[in-house]
Amino acid sequence: MAGAFLLIAVVFFVIRIKWGEEEQELPFPFNDGDYDGYVQMEEMPSDAELHVWLLHHFAFYHLLHQHEQPIFRARIRNIIENKWFAGREGLEVSNEMMLLITATMAQLTIGIQRFYFPRFDRIVIFPDQFYSRLFEQDVKGLTVFHSGIILVSWKHYEEGYNNPTDKLNLGLHEMAHALYLDYFGHRRMLYGFDDWSLIALPVFNEMQRNVHHPFLRDYAGANMHEFWAVSVEHFFEAPIEFRDKLPGLYKAMCQILKQDPAKRLERYKALQVISNR
Repeated sequence: MAGAFLLIAVVFFVIRIKWGEEEQELPFPFNDGDYDGYVQMEEMPSDAELHVWLLHHFAFYHLLHQHEQPIFRARIRNIIENKWFAGREGLEVSNEMMLLITATMAQLTIGIQRFYFPRFDRIVIFPDQFYSRLFEQDVKGLTVFHSGIILVSWKHYEEGYNNPTDKLNLGLHEMAHALYLDYFGHRRMLYGFDDWSLIALPVFNEMQRNVHHPFLRDYAGANMHEFWAVSVEHFFEAPIEFRDKLPGLYKAMCQILKQDPAKRLERYKALQVISNR
């Protein structure tokens, strides 16, 4: 028994080392005032208008049960009321941009109680990739904890939702980082993140040894932070394949996010078959 306890303690220690290497407050690469140049949505669409917009622009919304859709819309309203948006390099922020970004937040957190990302109250949108002084290269997105700012390339954000099954979604990726930094990072046991890490770490280590994984894209092997964010992209964009190829990790994703997109997708497909008869 003592040996088993020691093994568990060592595993948790290794997990914390792997995550601790990346848990640094990143310097914000721009000189913005608190809310200078930021805007909020001046007038929210009506509930009926929001429903129609989601049906036309957000595939995940179709997978929700009828009783979940009003909850999803209410969460978007709650989130968007507390967020500020700024365009850069000539980009003008539109209501559609605000809706899509906050819908991503609601998608990721529809199963959990805390959903409004209180730490991240500012979103900066670039038309395309932008230069990061931190990484000394162009990037598509950044999530900066100490400033409470998420920065994204709108071109790549839109592309993520234009193809909802290619396992590439910048919005889900950056919001996954934000979710960890806002909730999971400092309350790991409360949210079950240590349990998730116990399942994820062997898969990550295998990627370190073999580099290429038959399901997860290579970037998941960069570090455990990126492994988490890439797993979130795959979880929503290829849930059935994820469940089939990595059943243990998929179950752990369902447990921590408290939703099962594979079941949602299977139910939706079954309903489509019935309606087309």
